[in-house]
Amino acid sequence: MKNIIFVPIKDYFISRKKVFIKFLIPVLIALTALFLAMFFNIGNSEKVMSTFSGFIDTQINIVAILISFSVAIITILVSADNKNIQCLKETESNKKQYKPVNGKQLSLFQILLSNIAYNVIVEIIYLVGLIAISLMQNILPMVTLKFITAICIFIILHILLVLLESVAQMYLTFWANKK
Repeated sequence: MKNIIFVPIKDYFISRKKVFIKFLIPVLIALTALFLAMFFNIGNSEKVMSTFSGFIDTQINIVAILISFSVAIITILVSADNKNIQCLKETESNKKQYKPVNGKQLSLFQILLSNIAYNVIVEIIYLVGLIAISLMQNILPMVTLKFITAICIFIILHILLVLLESVAQMYLTFWANKK
């Protein structure tokens, strides 16, 4: 079971070139947020705890909605039976952007499905982490909450970047060919 769950994550990283870019921007923003939180007084501990709690609660709601959205995209993708989907299944991905997996170049359909499946798994793992943080937040020191906030900013921005790419790919999939 454990191996099956992480296959889309492994395939995602194996098949992408320049995957670090989807991590670079979120890392820079998260480090900036951490720097600002560490070096500037952002309020007393009660205010920080209240803000952190609201932040985690909001993230739980947002991630639950994103999971629903991502699963809906997968449903549309695998249940759609039209010429655009068939064309995606038959068209090889760009060798400059995507590496072969198991010696075979992936189709555009596999790339899109890989993106979305990767995102769903990351979102679910993140949701479980957020619930755990929500339950433990009262026993964590203030400095730890600042680090956790920076990590949360990084993860949510990474999820949003991958989701944005998936939405753009879905848009192009169903956009009528104007040739």
